[in-house]
Amino acid sequence: MLSPAPRILITRLSALGDTVLTLPLLCALRRAYPSAQIGWVAEPAASKVLADRNDLNFLFTVEKGWLTKPGEIRRLRRALSRHKFEIVLDAQGLTKSAAAGWLSGRKHQISFARGEARELAPTLAGIHITPKSTYVAHRYLELLKPLGIENPQLEFQMPYDAVAHQAIAQRVPAIASGRYAVLNVGAGWYSKTWIPERFGEVAADLFMRDELRSVLLWGSETEHDYAHQAAQAANSVAPGSVSVLPKLSIAEMKETIRHARLLISGDTGPLHFGVALDTPTISLFGVTKAEYYSPSQGIHRTVQNVYDPLSCRKRRKAGNEAMQAIQTEDVLAQVDILLNMRHSKAA
Repeated sequence: MLSPAPRILITRLSALGDTVLTLPLLCALRRAYPSAQIGWVAEPAASKVLADRNDLNFLFTVEKGWLTKPGEIRRLRRALSRHKFEIVLDAQGLTKSAAAGWLSGRKHQISFARGEARELAPTLAGIHITPKSTYVAHRYLELLKPLGIENPQLEFQMPYDAVAHQAIAQRVPAIASGRYAVLNVGAGWYSKTWIPERFGEVAADLFMRDELRSVLLWGSETEHDYAHQAAQAANSVAPGSVSVLPKLSIAEMKETIRHARLLISGDTGPLHFGVALDTPTISLFGVTKAEYYSPSQGIHRTVQNVYDPLSCRKRRKAGNEAMQAIQTEDVLAQVDILLNMRHSKAA
Protein backbone atom coordinates (compact mmCIF):
# COMPACT_ATOMS: atom_id res chain seq x y z
CA MET A 1 0.00 0.00 0.00
CA LEU A 2 2.84 2.42 0.80
CA SER A 3 5.62 3.96 -1.26
CA PRO A 4 9.22 3.91 0.11
CA ALA A 5 8.69 7.42 1.54
CA PRO A 6 4.94 7.49 2.23
CA ARG A 7 2.94 10.70 2.36
CA ILE A 8 0.41 10.37 5.16
CA LEU A 9 -2.23 12.80 6.41
CA ILE A 10 -3.82 12.71 9.88
CA THR A 11 -7.21 14.36 10.29
CA ARG A 12 -8.02 15.26 13.89
CA LEU A 13 -9.43 18.76 13.77
CA SER A 14 -10.60 19.65 17.24
CA ALA A 15 -10.62 19.11 21.00
CA LEU A 16 -7.36 19.70 22.85
CA GLY A 17 -7.53 16.51 24.88
CA ASP A 18 -8.34 14.32 21.89
CA THR A 19 -5.53 15.95 19.92
CA VAL A 20 -3.11 14.98 22.69
CA LEU A 21 -4.52 11.45 22.72
CA THR A 22 -3.92 11.21 18.96
CA LEU A 23 -0.21 12.11 19.28
CA PRO A 24 0.86 8.45 19.73
CA LEU A 25 -0.44 7.87 16.21
CA LEU A 26 2.05 10.43 14.92
CA CYS A 27 4.89 9.07 17.05
CA ALA A 28 4.29 5.52 15.84
CA LEU A 29 4.18 6.61 12.21
CA ARG A 30 7.46 8.47 12.54
CA ARG A 31 9.11 5.53 14.29
CA ALA A 32 7.92 3.02 11.66
CA TYR A 33 8.57 5.25 8.63
CA PRO A 34 11.37 7.73 9.43
CA SER A 35 11.37 9.11 5.87
CA ALA A 36 7.61 9.61 5.68
CA GLN A 37 6.11 13.01 4.88
CA ILE A 38 3.38 13.45 7.48
CA GLY A 39 0.73 16.15 7.58
CA TRP A 40 -2.07 16.96 10.02
CA VAL A 41 -5.27 18.98 9.56
CA ALA A 42 -6.48 20.81 12.68
CA GLU A 43 -8.56 23.77 13.77
CA PRO A 44 -6.76 26.75 15.41
CA ALA A 45 -6.88 25.61 19.07
CA ALA A 46 -5.69 22.09 18.27
CA SER A 47 -3.01 23.48 15.95
CA LYS A 48 -1.36 25.12 18.96
CA VAL A 49 -0.79 21.67 20.45
CA LEU A 50 1.01 20.65 17.25
CA ALA A 51 2.92 23.81 16.40
CA ASP A 52 6.25 22.75 17.95
CA ARG A 53 6.32 19.16 16.69
CA ASN A 54 9.52 18.33 14.85
CA ASP A 55 8.11 14.93 13.80
CA LEU A 56 5.37 16.61 11.76
CA ASN A 57 6.22 17.88 8.27
CA PHE A 58 3.05 19.82 7.47
CA LEU A 59 0.39 21.43 9.65
CA PHE A 60 -2.76 22.62 7.87
CA THR A 61 -4.93 24.92 9.98
CA VAL A 62 -8.58 25.38 9.04
CA GLU A 63 -11.14 27.71 10.51
CA LYS A 64 -13.75 26.28 12.84
CA GLY A 65 -16.86 25.59 10.78
CA TRP A 66 -14.78 25.46 7.60
CA LEU A 67 -17.22 23.10 5.83
CA THR A 68 -19.79 25.90 5.64
CA LYS A 69 -17.30 28.32 4.03
CA PRO A 70 -16.67 27.71 0.29
CA GLY A 71 -13.54 29.84 0.29
CA GLU A 72 -12.04 27.85 3.15
CA ILE A 73 -12.88 24.58 1.41
CA ARG A 74 -11.10 25.72 -1.75
CA ARG A 75 -8.09 26.93 0.21
CA LEU A 76 -7.72 23.66 2.07
CA ARG A 77 -8.13 21.60 -1.09
CA ARG A 78 -5.39 23.56 -2.86
CA ALA A 79 -3.05 23.27 0.13
CA LEU A 80 -3.58 19.52 0.52
CA SER A 81 -3.53 18.54 -3.15
CA ARG A 82 -0.02 19.96 -3.62
CA HIS A 83 1.39 17.27 -1.34
CA LYS A 84 -0.20 14.23 -3.01
CA PHE A 85 -0.96 12.34 0.17
CA GLU A 86 -1.33 8.58 -0.32
CA ILE A 87 -2.94 7.68 2.99
CA VAL A 88 -5.39 9.49 5.27
CA LEU A 89 -5.82 8.39 8.88
CA ASP A 90 -9.11 9.86 10.05
CA ALA A 91 -8.79 9.63 13.82
CA GLN A 92 -11.76 11.89 14.57
CA GLY A 93 -14.34 9.98 12.56
CA LEU A 94 -16.70 12.87 11.83
CA THR A 95 -17.84 14.47 8.57
CA LYS A 96 -15.48 17.42 8.95
CA SER A 97 -12.41 15.24 9.47
CA ALA A 98 -13.39 12.75 6.77
CA ALA A 99 -14.10 15.52 4.26
CA ALA A 100 -10.68 17.06 4.89
CA GLY A 101 -9.09 13.72 4.07
CA TRP A 102 -11.23 13.31 0.95
CA LEU A 103 -10.22 16.76 -0.30
CA SER A 104 -6.56 15.73 -0.26
CA GLY A 105 -7.12 13.39 -3.23
CA ARG A 106 -5.71 10.48 -1.22
CA LYS A 107 -5.55 6.94 -2.56
CA HIS A 108 -6.68 5.30 0.68
CA GLN A 109 -8.61 6.60 3.67
CA ILE A 110 -8.65 4.68 6.96
CA SER A 111 -11.23 5.36 9.66
CA PHE A 112 -13.22 3.50 12.26
CA ALA A 113 -16.21 1.35 11.44
CA ARG A 114 -19.68 2.84 11.79
CA GLY A 115 -20.59 3.23 15.41
CA GLU A 116 -17.05 4.31 16.29
CA ALA A 117 -17.02 6.78 13.39
CA ARG A 118 -20.17 8.83 12.76
CA GLU A 119 -21.93 10.96 10.18
CA LEU A 120 -20.27 10.63 6.74
CA ALA A 121 -16.89 9.43 8.01
CA PRO A 122 -17.42 5.69 7.40
CA THR A 123 -18.81 6.40 3.93
CA LEU A 124 -15.79 8.46 2.87
CA ALA A 125 -13.28 5.89 4.14
CA GLY A 126 -12.46 2.78 2.14
CA ILE A 127 -10.80 0.94 5.01
CA HIS A 128 -12.56 0.49 8.35
CA ILE A 129 -11.16 -0.57 11.71
CA THR A 130 -13.19 -1.99 14.57
CA PRO A 131 -10.99 -1.26 17.59
CA LYS A 132 -10.54 -3.82 20.34
CA SER A 133 -8.66 -1.67 22.87
CA THR A 134 -10.38 0.23 25.67
CA TYR A 135 -8.19 3.29 26.27
CA VAL A 136 -8.81 5.85 23.52
CA ALA A 137 -5.13 6.46 22.73
CA HIS A 138 -4.68 2.74 22.09
CA ARG A 139 -7.79 2.71 19.91
CA TYR A 140 -6.31 5.42 17.70
CA LEU A 141 -3.17 3.34 17.29
CA GLU A 142 -5.25 0.52 15.85
CA LEU A 143 -5.76 2.67 12.74
CA LEU A 144 -2.17 1.76 11.87
CA LYS A 145 -2.84 -1.96 11.40
CA PRO A 146 -3.53 -1.67 7.64
CA LEU A 147 -0.07 -0.06 7.33
CA GLY A 148 1.59 -3.08 8.92
CA ILE A 149 2.22 -1.38 12.26
CA GLU A 150 1.22 -3.85 14.98
CA ASN A 151 1.27 -3.15 18.74
CA PRO A 152 3.16 0.17 18.54
CA GLN A 153 4.56 1.81 21.65
CA LEU A 154 2.31 4.34 23.40
CA GLU A 155 4.38 7.54 23.47
CA PHE A 156 3.54 11.23 23.23
CA GLN A 157 6.92 13.02 23.01
CA MET A 158 5.78 16.48 24.11
CA PRO A 159 8.61 18.96 23.33
CA TYR A 160 9.83 21.15 26.19
CA ASP A 161 9.19 24.88 25.75
CA ALA A 162 11.78 26.70 27.86
CA VAL A 163 10.46 30.14 26.90
CA ALA A 164 6.91 29.32 28.04
CA HIS A 165 8.17 27.75 31.26
CA GLN A 166 10.28 30.77 32.12
CA ALA A 167 7.44 33.15 31.27
CA ILE A 168 4.98 31.52 33.67
CA ALA A 169 7.61 30.91 36.38
CA GLN A 170 8.36 34.64 36.43
CA ARG A 171 4.68 35.38 37.05
CA VAL A 172 3.84 32.67 39.59
CA PRO A 173 6.22 32.11 42.56
CA ALA A 174 4.89 28.61 43.26
CA ILE A 175 5.88 27.50 39.76
CA ALA A 176 9.31 29.05 40.12
CA SER A 177 9.77 27.01 43.30
CA GLY A 178 9.23 23.78 41.37
CA ARG A 179 7.14 22.24 44.15
CA TYR A 180 3.41 22.59 43.55
CA ALA A 181 0.24 20.77 42.52
CA VAL A 182 -2.06 21.81 39.67
CA LEU A 183 -5.79 21.63 40.31
CA ASN A 184 -7.83 22.06 37.14
CA VAL A 185 -11.22 23.28 38.32
CA GLY A 186 -13.06 23.41 34.99
CA ALA A 187 -14.13 21.21 32.11
CA GLY A 188 -15.68 21.66 28.70
CA TRP A 189 -19.06 20.49 29.98
CA TYR A 190 -20.72 21.38 33.28
CA SER A 191 -21.49 17.67 33.74
CA LYS A 192 -17.74 17.01 34.02
CA THR A 193 -17.05 19.63 36.70
CA TRP A 194 -16.38 18.82 40.33
CA ILE A 195 -17.49 21.05 43.22
CA PRO A 196 -15.07 24.02 43.59
CA GLU A 197 -15.17 23.94 47.39
CA ARG A 198 -13.99 20.32 47.35
CA PHE A 199 -11.03 21.33 45.22
CA GLY A 200 -10.36 23.89 47.93
CA GLU A 201 -10.50 21.22 50.63
CA VAL A 202 -7.98 19.12 48.72
CA ALA A 203 -5.68 22.11 48.29
CA ALA A 204 -5.79 22.93 52.00
CA ASP A 205 -5.00 19.33 52.88
CA LEU A 206 -2.06 19.20 50.45
CA PHE A 207 -0.61 22.27 52.11
CA MET A 208 -1.16 21.24 55.72
CA ARG A 209 -0.05 17.63 55.41
CA ASP A 210 2.51 17.74 52.60
CA GLU A 211 3.58 21.42 52.50
CA LEU A 212 2.57 21.39 48.84
CA ARG A 213 1.03 24.58 47.48
CA SER A 214 -1.59 24.36 44.76
CA VAL A 215 -2.17 26.50 41.67
CA LEU A 216 -5.66 26.59 40.19
CA LEU A 217 -5.97 26.20 36.42
CA TRP A 218 -8.95 27.55 34.50
CA GLY A 219 -9.98 28.35 30.93
CA SER A 220 -13.27 30.23 30.62
CA GLU A 221 -14.66 33.05 32.72
CA THR A 222 -17.02 30.60 34.41
CA GLU A 223 -14.04 28.43 35.32
CA HIS A 224 -12.27 31.53 36.62
CA ASP A 225 -15.16 31.98 39.04
CA TYR A 226 -14.84 28.32 40.07
CA ALA A 227 -11.14 28.86 40.73
CA HIS A 228 -11.81 31.79 43.03
CA GLN A 229 -14.45 29.79 44.91
CA ALA A 230 -11.94 26.98 45.38
CA ALA A 231 -9.22 29.42 46.45
CA GLN A 232 -11.49 31.05 49.02
CA ALA A 233 -12.39 27.65 50.49
CA ALA A 234 -8.73 26.59 50.69
CA ASN A 235 -7.31 29.82 52.06
CA SER A 236 -10.01 30.08 54.72
CA VAL A 237 -8.63 26.85 56.21
CA ALA A 238 -4.96 27.10 55.23
CA PRO A 239 -3.95 30.66 54.31
CA GLY A 240 -1.42 30.82 51.50
CA SER A 241 -2.14 27.27 50.39
CA VAL A 242 -3.37 28.11 46.91
CA SER A 243 -3.26 30.72 44.19
CA VAL A 244 -5.30 31.24 41.03
CA LEU A 245 -3.22 31.11 37.88
CA PRO A 246 -3.42 33.91 35.32
CA LYS A 247 -4.82 33.18 31.88
CA LEU A 248 -2.32 30.83 30.23
CA SER A 249 -1.41 30.06 26.66
CA ILE A 250 -1.48 26.41 25.69
CA ALA A 251 2.32 26.33 25.82
CA GLU A 252 2.33 27.85 29.33
CA MET A 253 -0.34 25.41 30.48
CA LYS A 254 1.71 22.52 29.12
CA GLU A 255 4.85 23.58 30.98
CA THR A 256 2.92 24.33 34.18
CA ILE A 257 1.59 20.77 34.14
CA ARG A 258 4.93 19.25 33.10
CA HIS A 259 6.74 20.58 36.18
CA ALA A 260 3.98 19.89 38.71
CA ARG A 261 4.29 17.25 41.42
CA LEU A 262 0.64 16.37 40.89
CA LEU A 263 -2.33 17.18 38.66
CA ILE A 264 -5.96 16.76 39.70
CA SER A 265 -8.52 17.23 36.93
CA GLY A 266 -11.83 16.17 35.49
CA ASP A 267 -12.12 14.66 32.02
CA THR A 268 -10.86 17.54 29.92
CA GLY A 269 -7.79 18.69 27.97
CA PRO A 270 -5.36 19.38 30.85
CA LEU A 271 -5.87 15.85 32.18
CA HIS A 272 -4.58 14.35 28.94
CA PHE A 273 -1.66 16.77 28.92
CA GLY A 274 -0.77 15.46 32.37
CA VAL A 275 -0.76 11.86 31.19
CA ALA A 276 1.27 12.75 28.10
CA LEU A 277 3.81 14.66 30.19
CA ASP A 278 4.25 11.83 32.71
CA THR A 279 2.95 13.97 35.55
CA PRO A 280 1.24 12.05 38.38
CA THR A 281 -2.49 12.57 37.80
CA ILE A 282 -5.75 12.00 39.61
CA SER A 283 -8.63 12.06 37.15
CA LEU A 284 -12.24 12.60 38.23
CA PHE A 285 -14.97 11.01 36.12
CA GLY A 286 -18.75 11.09 36.10
CA VAL A 287 -20.70 11.07 32.81
CA THR A 288 -17.83 9.66 30.74
CA LYS A 289 -16.44 6.18 31.28
CA ALA A 290 -13.05 6.41 33.00
CA GLU A 291 -11.55 3.33 31.38
CA TYR A 292 -11.92 4.95 27.95
CA TYR A 293 -10.18 8.21 28.76
CA SER A 294 -7.79 7.50 31.63
CA PRO A 295 -4.95 4.94 31.74
CA SER A 296 -5.74 4.45 35.49
CA GLN A 297 -2.52 2.72 36.47
CA GLY A 298 0.85 3.53 38.01
CA ILE A 299 1.15 7.28 38.50
CA HIS A 300 -2.23 7.89 36.83
CA ARG A 301 -5.11 7.25 39.22
CA THR A 302 -8.85 7.54 38.63
CA VAL A 303 -11.85 8.24 40.84
CA GLN A 304 -15.30 7.39 39.52
CA ASN A 305 -18.02 6.54 42.02
CA VAL A 306 -20.96 6.85 39.63
CA TYR A 307 -21.08 6.41 35.88
CA ASP A 308 -24.09 7.95 34.19
CA PRO A 309 -24.36 6.21 30.76
CA LEU A 310 -25.98 9.02 28.79
CA SER A 311 -25.70 9.69 25.08
CA CYS A 312 -23.06 12.21 24.00
CA ARG A 313 -25.70 14.90 23.42
CA LYS A 314 -27.31 14.30 26.81
CA ARG A 315 -23.93 14.26 28.58
CA ARG A 316 -23.21 17.74 27.29
CA LYS A 317 -26.41 19.10 28.85
CA ALA A 318 -26.52 17.02 32.02
CA GLY A 319 -26.02 18.21 35.57
CA ASN A 320 -22.93 17.23 37.55
CA GLU A 321 -24.64 14.84 39.97
CA ALA A 322 -22.29 12.01 38.99
CA MET A 323 -19.30 14.20 39.84
CA GLN A 324 -20.88 15.23 43.14
CA ALA A 325 -20.71 11.58 44.16
CA ILE A 326 -16.92 11.99 44.43
CA GLN A 327 -16.06 13.00 47.99
CA THR A 328 -12.99 14.93 49.08
CA GLU A 329 -11.78 11.86 50.99
CA ASP A 330 -11.87 9.77 47.80
CA VAL A 331 -9.44 12.14 46.13
CA LEU A 332 -7.18 12.49 49.16
CA ALA A 333 -6.83 8.70 49.35
CA GLN A 334 -5.38 8.75 45.83
CA VAL A 335 -3.17 11.73 46.74
CA ASP A 336 -1.61 9.66 49.52
CA ILE A 337 -0.89 6.81 47.12
CA LEU A 338 0.75 9.04 44.53
CA LEU A 339 2.82 11.14 46.89
CA ASN A 340 4.18 7.99 48.51
CA MET A 341 5.35 6.58 45.20
CA ARG A 342 8.99 6.75 44.21
CA HIS A 343 8.55 9.03 41.27
CA SER A 344 10.75 11.97 40.34
CA LYS A 345 7.83 14.43 40.34
CA ALA A 346 5.89 13.01 43.26
CA ALA A 347 8.88 12.98 45.59
